[in-house]
Amino acid sequence: MRQVHTFCRVCEPHCALVAEVGAAVEGGIRLRPDAEHPVHKGFACHKGLGFTEIHNDPDRLNYPRRRTTPKQAAAAFANIGWGEALDEIASRLSDLCAVYGPEAVGVYFGNPLGFNSTGRDTARKFARALGVRYAFGSGTQDCANKFAAAEAVFGTVNLHPIPDFEHTHYLLDIGSNPRISHMSFVHMTDPMQALRSIVKRGGRVRHVNPRRTESVTPATGDLVQIKPDTDLYLLAAMLDEMRRQGWLDQEALAHYGERSDAMLAFVGQFPPQRAAPVVGVSADLIRQLAQEFASAESASIHMSTGVNMGRQGTLAYWLAQMLSLATGNLGRRGGNIYSPGYFPAATVGKARRENPFFDSEFGPLRTVAGNLPANLLAEHIESGKVKALIVIAGNPLLSVGGESRLRKALARLELCVVIDLYPNATAQLADFALPATDWLERADLNSLSLGFQPQPYVQHTEAVTPPKFERKPEWWILANLAERLALPLPVQPDGTGLHVRDDRQLAAADLSLEQLKQSPSRTQMLPPPEPEALFEVGVQRPGGRIDCCPPLFQDALVRAEALFEELAAEPDGLLKLITRRTNTMVNSWFANAAFLKRSHALDNPLSMHPQDAARLKLSADQAVRVRNGHGALTARLAIDETLRPGVVAMTHGWGHGANPELKVANGHPGVNVNALLPRGPGSFEPLSNQAHMTGLPVEVEALA
Repeated sequence: MRQVHTFCRVCEPHCALVAEVGAAVEGGIRLRPDAEHPVHKGFACHKGLGFTEIHNDPDRLNYPRRRTTPKQAAAAFANIGWGEALDEIASRLSDLCAVYGPEAVGVYFGNPLGFNSTGRDTARKFARALGVRYAFGSGTQDCANKFAAAEAVFGTVNLHPIPDFEHTHYLLDIGSNPRISHMSFVHMTDPMQALRSIVKRGGRVRHVNPRRTESVTPATGDLVQIKPDTDLYLLAAMLDEMRRQGWLDQEALAHYGERSDAMLAFVGQFPPQRAAPVVGVSADLIRQLAQEFASAESASIHMSTGVNMGRQGTLAYWLAQMLSLATGNLGRRGGNIYSPGYFPAATVGKARRENPFFDSEFGPLRTVAGNLPANLLAEHIESGKVKALIVIAGNPLLSVGGESRLRKALARLELCVVIDLYPNATAQLADFALPATDWLERADLNSLSLGFQPQPYVQHTEAVTPPKFERKPEWWILANLAERLALPLPVQPDGTGLHVRDDRQLAAADLSLEQLKQSPSRTQMLPPPEPEALFEVGVQRPGGRIDCCPPLFQDALVRAEALFEELAAEPDGLLKLITRRTNTMVNSWFANAAFLKRSHALDNPLSMHPQDAARLKLSADQAVRVRNGHGALTARLAIDETLRPGVVAMTHGWGHGANPELKVANGHPGVNVNALLPRGPGSFEPLSNQAHMTGLPVEVEALA
């Protein structure tokens, strides 16, 4: 039996695994935690350990296939050879570009592509070589606000200070659920153990969330239960209280920042006594939080998707950085630090212009990390701007708001190509669906970890097993398309040029791929992050100074006051919908995994606090109608006392009733909660293109 040291690419920790490969193993591969890994030391979760089920899933997309029925009819496909598929796709792309120009070809890149070092880099270069103008991605559904804020505040999209978990005495964790998601924009092993360690050594962890998440325990911190989508005003009120009490580190503000007076003027609009009713906690508690953070020997902050998906995620992330800077905790031991790893990624992705907006028929728009708002994908197709779409490792039909409208729009495309593991919902509307390798079938480098590791290391993995059937890596598919289109892609079909970027970046740390291949667990440890690196290496603005109130934010600051007044005027009894992460779903690409269909996870019910259920005369397991101005759906009701009264919750990634090819998912389809999301112009934060996906008003009633 052969053993391969590898790592998981389901979520950000990249947990180290050992793959046991051989005929004697059921299914050919068995995964176990790598107890010898210097960082993970045997920690891994069930999602990565169970990935062999996805690798061996009989419902996988295993052969290139071409649609045989019209888009308006029930989907039917025929398997074809790779040569035939690539020839025809290239020919049709060439014809479209000749008639409409290359800007008529759009791309959509999904979340799993981010965990694919060769595929991610090649896909970007392919789009650039083709001349793609309209690029979309899943980032505008979950984290685009962080890129927009970092670019404006730090001068680069790639600087995101992480808590110094090992040394901090206080952690404010906002909109996050580490037990379930293992943290986002932080790549570490066992985050719950890190929280326990803070509490055990006498520190304090505060979780800010509308729900008492699984991460809140006596050993891992306590809960501040706020109203949804009000995090900005909590942070503003804390900063204003610090200003009023003289708790700010004026030396840090003056030395490292500029325009801090404008930032303090903004937060001055929301003192604790004014913010408290909107935030949903007492003014005294806000003052206490401010005092705790300002007086802690060291304090850190982390903000995640529960805030990102609101209407003001960019401003909230901005104030999170300001809270750290203004208390002297940014770039300080025990505060928030920058961890360059083997290559300082903050030095790339620099801001190119002060005003990134341009005029469009949909109003002023911008790109963030290269992407337009995915909430305008349907509009770009309907307007004729996008005639062809290439979707890689994504499922926009289920992950973007307005499924019914997007379904009609995708059917209008002259060409749609999907490259994925599965014949997902979007692939059902494709002209061609091409089978991609999974992470057991390709070599990789944990390059996504750059900047996010409390314990920096770099790991390489070879392919654990050759690709099954006719699956091919994304880079190979795109390189062969580029060759047929005569595009100047640096990566060739034989793999030449594939590792140029990796080689260059590793060389910055005096490392190479060959060294990694010879290292235990194919891993090299790197020096621990130095707090000073945040300013010396990370910040990319002139003089290394942080912009404490970017002029680009001006319209958003005015909007913040209007939204505050709107929240203050909301009637009693209004229900607000939030998203809910579970450990039995990862977006939509784990929907067909039978090992995650536990008895308690066969659907995605609407969760409601018992007080609200009693007020509305509803009971557990009852069918209810959920609706708002954007759409409606029917769901099973679940009673959940972990929610704040007035808050309801649903899990995304469901809604597979129209896809019989995915038998497990189709057997337990659940409901696509994105039917309730706003879409089109006005449905996303203008600063970042981030879709509004949480804190949405809804009405709930018994199903007649």
